[in-house]
Amino acid sequence: MELSQHERLTLVKYALNVLDGWGASNIQTEAILELSEEQHARLKVAPARVPIGSSTLERVHLIVEIDGLLRTAFESSHFINNFINVRSNSSTFNGYAPIEHIERGDITSLKRLKQCAKEMARAAESDNFD
Repeated sequence: MELSQHERLTLVKYALNVLDGWGASNIQTEAILELSEEQHARLKVAPARVPIGSSTLERVHLIVEIDGLLRTAFESSHFINNFINVRSNSSTFNGYAPIEHIERGDITSLKRLKQCAKEMARAAESDNFD
């Protein structure tokens, strides 16, 4: 199913808000979503005029999915932000905070974060049913 320009824009705005809520810098946001500095600036001023490429849209979808999974795993945005910004010694993050893990813009890192968030959401849901 093909998304309309309006739907794409809504998803991009949502992902930008999520990254902003996580405390991502402009440089981190641009790398994570594979945006140029100019595209990022234009999205804030005149978003309807910014073309959204398929790579950026894939990254946007991952951020939206990760956000949903983290909202399932944690009770508040405070806990989500702690998870995203606190260094972890898990094998997934090797001493880096998840935001540091994805800030290089590597799509594989985003997919790993999504998998980790999925496992955490699954564990939280099973805890709620015990």
